[in-house]
Amino acid sequence: MRVLVTYASRCGATQGIAERIAAALSQQGLEATVEDARKAGDPAGYDAAVIGSAAYFFHWMKPAAKFVQRHTGALAQRPVWLFSSGPLGTKTHNDQGQEMCTVLEPKEISGFRQSIKPREHRVFFGALEAKKLGFFFGLLLKMPANKDNAIFPQGDFRNWAEIDAWAGSIAEELKTVSL
Repeated sequence: MRVLVTYASRCGATQGIAERIAAALSQQGLEATVEDARKAGDPAGYDAAVIGSAAYFFHWMKPAAKFVQRHTGALAQRPVWLFSSGPLGTKTHNDQGQEMCTVLEPKEISGFRQSIKPREHRVFFGALEAKKLGFFFGLLLKMPANKDNAIFPQGDFRNWAEIDAWAGSIAEELKTVSL
């Protein structure tokens, strides 16, 4: 079974997630191809797709959103999973010790649910390295309100075990799907 894993990434963190997902799918015996959404071909040549994007200001990056819009017909006819990357930090805990994390979904996902009917959308924590940011985002890190990394904590917050488990669940589902 051939799976297209495509992504849009600004600083490389989302690309890393896509590559990890493809590697996990390959380890499960699936043929996974990773492509940048700006260069990705027609998904009609694949049996399934996993599409991800970095999320900024509650939106997917344009290359990923345009990929979905351009290939809606083909994507609607095969199993598709979506992921977003971008929230920074770690999960917090409430007074009872339960994990709490309010992650808002990018605005495009609602429309994608109607147009291509993805099996699932998952949001993963991202990574932020000041040296990879452009001028505007670099200024945001220097704002007085962020002096203690309160607004934009720096570091790699990707949870590889969670990403591997999700990719494993995709592989298991694809092994049972009759196309």
